[in-house]
Amino acid sequence: MDGFLDELNQAWLNLDFGQGNADFLIDTGFAGTLIIGEELFDASRAILSGFVDSTLAAGQSFRYERFDLSLEWLRVSVRLFVLVGPGSECLIGTELLSPHRLEIDYQLRLVQLHRSSDW
Repeated sequence: MDGFLDELNQAWLNLDFGQGNADFLIDTGFAGTLIIGEELFDASRAILSGFVDSTLAAGQSFRYERFDLSLEWLRVSVRLFVLVGPGSECLIGTELLSPHRLEIDYQLRLVQLHRSSDW
């Protein structure tokens, strides 16, 4: 899976989350799967499974809607829970990155996620 570094050297992966493609910021401080911005998310194509209260890095509290969703992840169909947040921001967390190998080459400005051979 390929991605890119933006002008602030933030690492991104482009992912089809089952409702279209979006660029997801790699957030190694987020232990979950995906946060998808409500402007991009079609709730009618997923199953609402509750709410998650979270304290963000800057100290704010936020309540996310939690949805059950299927998507293609590294050529495998997976079912997982995603959180839907405000705006159009999308984050990818460490639960989806692990146990794979994330490679960020700042010199070449490339981001790649390599599927683990035992996954």
